[in-house]
Amino acid sequence: MKRKTYYYSPSKKEDFSSVKIRDTKPLANDYKFVTKNVFHKAFDFWFYYGLAAPILALVSIIRYHAKIENKKYIRKALKDTGFFIYSNHTMIADAWDLQTLLLFPRRGYIVSQTDTITRSKFLAFLVTALGAVPLPTNFHNARGFLHCLETRLQENAAVIIYPEATIWPYYTGQRPIRKGSFKYPRTFNKPVIFACTTFKEPRGLFKKYKAPRIVIHLSDPVYPTRNDVQKIDEKRLEELYNAFIEKWTSQDNYVTNRFVLKEDKTYPYSDGFLEEHYDEAEKTYLEENMKEPQKEKVR
Repeated sequence: MKRKTYYYSPSKKEDFSSVKIRDTKPLANDYKFVTKNVFHKAFDFWFYYGLAAPILALVSIIRYHAKIENKKYIRKALKDTGFFIYSNHTMIADAWDLQTLLLFPRRGYIVSQTDTITRSKFLAFLVTALGAVPLPTNFHNARGFLHCLETRLQENAAVIIYPEATIWPYYTGQRPIRKGSFKYPRTFNKPVIFACTTFKEPRGLFKKYKAPRIVIHLSDPVYPTRNDVQKIDEKRLEELYNAFIEKWTSQDNYVTNRFVLKEDKTYPYSDGFLEEHYDEAEKTYLEENMKEPQKEKVR
């Protein structure tokens, strides 16, 4: 596999995915995060279970020889509850690896960039069928976003979050996380697992042309403390996540691409509306929509 060189700025917020992020348009105030249209729901079911999931699973198994560690335990331990997955972001396949190789037939919903939805109506139709949930851009759709997360968790689905926000292909280090990424578990009192994608050197007769093997490591479940001081629990989850990613990225992790610091590179990227206004949005949402947080065993 041909190696590439990527140049990045000190902030490490560049996006090196094949689909470039552009200046995002805001979501419509009445954007439907959870559709009630019967035909739309029928298409989503057919497209995901009948077409996309089987094909994407085969891609991961055949091309990347993907393997998930601690899979059986997680599937058993969290079979009766919705939960959050926090993962590093090294390639587009990160999302469907977790959806198809860990969760299937359970659904997984991915918190995604707003641009994924606003770029085109056709693309929005497909990626929402695959489980994309766009980040909100104002208070009107922030409430819809939180309602969507609550709905999916009550359906015992998983909500997948990439705190690094952008893709660095085959990156073997740790990057800064997006502000506010660890607020959600406490809001909905749901467990969390961490996932770290690492790589193994290709082997065999044609190893020069093979992609590195993907190995995804999963943590044991972590539960919100529901401490009276919200920031304490948010910080605790962030520290646990950083320690988990550091542990696995620093071990036997095959280096494919070169990442070179270049001081004059800039990246027009902000943390977005919700990360700046989450506390206010959460307060108004809980007051209007949830009489009392769902009770769950605290560990």
